[in-house]
Amino acid sequence: MLPAKRYVVFIAFLAIMALPACSGLGIFTPAPADTGAPETVEDSRPENKPQATPPVESPAPDTPVDTNAKAEKIEALEEKIVLLEDKVKTLENEVAGQKKVVYTIEYSDPAQLYREARTLLLANDIDNAADLFSTFAKKHPAHALADNAMYWLGECHYTKGDYKAAAAVFKALVTTYPKAEKVPDALLKAGYAYLSMDDVNRASHFLRQVITKYPFSPAAEKAQVKLKDFQ
Repeated sequence: MLPAKRYVVFIAFLAIMALPACSGLGIFTPAPADTGAPETVEDSRPENKPQATPPVESPAPDTPVDTNAKAEKIEALEEKIVLLEDKVKTLENEVAGQKKVVYTIEYSDPAQLYREARTLLLANDIDNAADLFSTFAKKHPAHALADNAMYWLGECHYTKGDYKAAAAVFKALVTTYPKAEKVPDALLKAGYAYLSMDDVNRASHFLRQVITKYPFSPAAEKAQVKLKDFQ
C-alpha cells in the first residue's frame, strides 16, 4: 500500500492527465450565448429573409460634348429652314412676276367658244375656262348665252376661292341682264360669296332678295336653308 503522500501525488498526476481528454469531449466547452428566439425552419428559408432594395440609378446627365452636339444639330436645321423659306419666297416672286397667258381658241361661232369654255370647266381646267367665259362676255354681250357665260365666269372665281371677284361678277350679271334666267342663281351665289367672306349683312341682303323676288324658284329654297344656318 502506497504511503499517503505518494497516494495524493499519484491522484493529482491522474487528474492532470485526464484534462486534455475531457476538453476534447467538450465537457468544459462554454455554451454559446443566447441571441434571442431560436430560428425556425421557415425563417431559415432564403425567400423569407428580407432582401436589400437595389439602389435606383439616376440617368446620367448630358455631358458638355452631348449638349454641344445637340445645339449644333438644331442650329443646322434652323439654317436649312431659313434657306427653304428663301427659296419659296423666290419662287413665289417669280410666279407673281410672270405674265398670265390668256387661253384663246379660233372659232367662227360664239356658241363654239361657249361650248369650249364649258368643256374646260367640266374638265376642272378652271383658269382656262374662266379665260374663255370672260372673252365671251366681253366680245359677245348681246348673245343669248352671254348671261350664262357671265354666270359661269362667276362660278370659276368662286371655285378658286376668289370670293370678291365672284361676287362682283354675279352682281354685274344681275345689273346687266336683269331679266335673264340666271339672275336668281346669281343672287344666291352672290350671297354665298359674301358669306364666305364673313360679310353676314351683305350675304343676308342677297339671300333675302332671292326669296322676295323669286319665291318659287329652286334658288329661293336654297336661300331659305342658308339663312337658317347662320341666323
